[in-house]
Amino acid sequence: MTDTTPKHRRATGEPKPYQRADGMWRVALELPSPDGSRRRKYFVAKTEGALKLKLKEAKRDLLKNGDLSTASVTVATWMNLWFNAISLKKIAPRTASAYRSQINNYVIPSIGKIRLDKLTAAHIYRVADYITSKPKDPADPSKGFLSSTTANNTYRMLRVALTYAEREGRITKNPAMLADAPRKAAANLAVLTAVDGVKVLDSVSRDRMGSRWATALLTGARQGEVIGLELDRVTDVLDLSWQLQRITWEHGCGGTCGRKRGTDCPKQKITHPADWEYRRLGSSGLCLTRPKSAAGWRIIPLVEPLKTIIERRIAVAATEPNPYGLVWTADPKFNKGGAKGTVRVAQPLDGSPIDPSRDNLAWHAVLARAEIDSVPLHAARHTTASLLLAANVPPPIIMKILGHSSFVTSVSYMDIDRKQLGIALTAISALMPLSEA
Repeated sequence: MTDTTPKHRRATGEPKPYQRADGMWRVALELPSPDGSRRRKYFVAKTEGALKLKLKEAKRDLLKNGDLSTASVTVATWMNLWFNAISLKKIAPRTASAYRSQINNYVIPSIGKIRLDKLTAAHIYRVADYITSKPKDPADPSKGFLSSTTANNTYRMLRVALTYAEREGRITKNPAMLADAPRKAAANLAVLTAVDGVKVLDSVSRDRMGSRWATALLTGARQGEVIGLELDRVTDVLDLSWQLQRITWEHGCGGTCGRKRGTDCPKQKITHPADWEYRRLGSSGLCLTRPKSAAGWRIIPLVEPLKTIIERRIAVAATEPNPYGLVWTADPKFNKGGAKGTVRVAQPLDGSPIDPSRDNLAWHAVLARAEIDSVPLHAARHTTASLLLAANVPPPIIMKILGHSSFVTSVSYMDIDRKQLGIALTAISALMPLSEA
């Protein structure tokens, strides 16, 4: 008797598993193609049942995500590809330098060999654990380990890189989005009190650079904004639309010049986004750059006593070499000296920009002379904020003066007029009875 029971048939286009000569089962799944070319993803398993289970899961992912990655590279390969082909064209050079350090020092050593499509949230946590177990100074373990803030910064960079991988279809889901971000370490910010601020200003009242420190304390301007201030941006206001930064130059020769540093390459270059503005000052790596955010690009009123202090500095600057038109230029350099015991002699002023690292050293020397415990130069900004708050200046005005982009939550912050800012800065000056040094 003939069996008339209908046989199960594969639907049209249904992938057909087959067994290879080595006994493994294999199947190909058709994937969508934007250009009409054929795309397949292959799956292999030891048994036909296990293969069908893999295929079922893949179909579910395909339905959910619209596509599947067909090939995978290692995390190290992808991070380098993303950094060089995508990131460098979108971020400022200093940020790029930080990203490169995070990739080379933390991501690649911890998970660089993992296949990109096999990356999970557990691997993201591994990066954070690797960072927080790494000594700050391998030669001196007593200095402790890198903080969770470093882990947080690296996590944010990694999340962006994997978002691009997901966008390109290299992974179906960003594992960093499934992992919790490392918590930032509690910041114990050292600040100067109002009394300390007066001590600093009294100790530098007769210094060539005294007005530089007065500007930092009375305006809360960032280091680069102060030492990058140009004469033509000082009127009845301080135009803080540029800042001085040291930029790391790259080789433009393809590595053929034989020099170790990009700064020494005859074809030195800076890779940067098309909309990143900078002006190079001479042959050094010092450049004037635009602030990184709209909130940082600001104009604040110049009120007494700082107005008189800066006007006196400008009058002195007119008598000194000043090829770049800066309000403050570097102190005289000293010769290297000769034999032991030879007196080092100061060289004539040449109008060079102030190197940020030397500026930091000068700040700590000022604090030592004023007999104040050493605090970072950035602490001057926190001191300014505290003084403004003590002078009953409304928080939105403080945010505007300091250019805190992270606190700019409404357009009204940008609409605060110059008169309000002038009242606020006059109020802080009243808290500090300074001599017009």
